[in-house]
Amino acid sequence: MTRPLSDEDLRQALHAEKMYDTRVSAAASLGIPTTTYQARLRVAKAKTLTEDRPELPTFPDDDVDAEEILDSMSNRFVRRLRHEQARKWFEIKMPNDEPCALVVVGDPHIGSNGCNVPLLRRDVEIMASTPNVYAMNIGDTVDNWGGRLIRAYADNDVSRQTERRLARWFLQDANVPWLVWTLGNHDTMDGEFATYLKTLNAEKIVMVDWQAEFKLVFPNQREIKINAAHNHKGTSIYNKLHGQKRAALWGADADIYVAGHHHECAITQEETDDNRWIILARARGYKYIDDWATTHGFPVGNVGSSIMFVIDPNATSAGGLIIPFADIKVGAKYLTSVR
Repeated sequence: MTRPLSDEDLRQALHAEKMYDTRVSAAASLGIPTTTYQARLRVAKAKTLTEDRPELPTFPDDDVDAEEILDSMSNRFVRRLRHEQARKWFEIKMPNDEPCALVVVGDPHIGSNGCNVPLLRRDVEIMASTPNVYAMNIGDTVDNWGGRLIRAYADNDVSRQTERRLARWFLQDANVPWLVWTLGNHDTMDGEFATYLKTLNAEKIVMVDWQAEFKLVFPNQREIKINAAHNHKGTSIYNKLHGQKRAALWGADADIYVAGHHHECAITQEETDDNRWIILARARGYKYIDDWATTHGFPVGNVGSSIMFVIDPNATSAGGLIIPFADIKVGAKYLTSVR
């Protein structure tokens, strides 16, 4: 680490200038490079030091050296980068090779006056009680109004504080076998709520902003790759799955591309040009009364609030590996029958 310049160093530079004809000779007399000498001379003259001026005390810097700061920043960046890279296609190791199911829970909006609570409670019970069923939350757990939209709470039966109690029930107390939570736009509308969720996450469920790319890895080495996002980039009035199709064409390879956000359901299966059998899906969510959608002319659907993907890791054909269900009650019955 470079030693800080003292006033004595600067006076020596001034003295050498008087003693020698050239700055090269002056620098050589002090045993320092010419460029260093010139820099010291500029500092000395800027401080208007003289050879005969009394030497004033110097005090140590009250902060760490810039190089130390940069070292710390470098170390933290490396850790952050490693953390971000580890979240790309992270692996979830499944306990056995039996048929199982992953339920992608559409936008719950728990606490909203328009939330279909009876259906949500039914689906929670199915997920909690059916063996070999696992779940992920696609985001927008509650409304979490913020900014100018916070006034919406005036028209809602549930307060901000009660929303948090309901979110805690959903994450911790409902006994849903969660694997992953993605945070949607409502979850991060007020940054405090996202922090609250992460604080509640005692079981260390994977909780990521907006998008999760992960693999379900079975003991027989079968892998199911899932690209799940609160929403994928791209929209079309002609295709509810335009964003998922775009992700399949231009993003990383996956078996399932699934999102929520739009409060509508669609599912399709297709073979790609490179002979991959993929599923594109969008879960409708549980907000069945939506003044905003009605005002803006959007249809209100009744199917696919959550989507269940039944997976048979021992399947011998691509078409039998993953079977999607827009009604998780029907999917749970099918899973039970094949187990």
